[in-house]
Amino acid sequence: MAAMTTALTEFSDNGDSRTYTQAAHTVQQPLLVIQKRKVPSGNQTVAETTVNVVNATTDVDNAVLSQKILFSAVVRYPIAGDATDVTAALATFRDIVAGDEFANAVSTQEYLV
Repeated sequence: MAAMTTALTEFSDNGDSRTYTQAAHTVQQPLLVIQKRKVPSGNQTVAETTVNVVNATTDVDNAVLSQKILFSAVVRYPIAGDATDVTAALATFRDIVAGDEFANAVSTQEYLV
């Protein structure tokens, strides 16, 4: 797998949740990445990781909107599951997100196929 090219700076760490800022982040125009995890313990048998990209946006007059752009990925898998199954699901997800069909779905809200 290729290394991530987005530069992130840790902003806060709350144990199972970390917030990172991106290079052009400002208070007025936040560019955040928030990662949360649920580490299985005790009777819990499912691992979960959530990554949210939260970016400010502006209107045609360059005024910052109160609504933010949100891209979110939630990954859950049983810890007793086969690691190759998790890897296969990850490969499918990465293929979809990297494809032109996904970019089109984001901008048009049409289905992938």
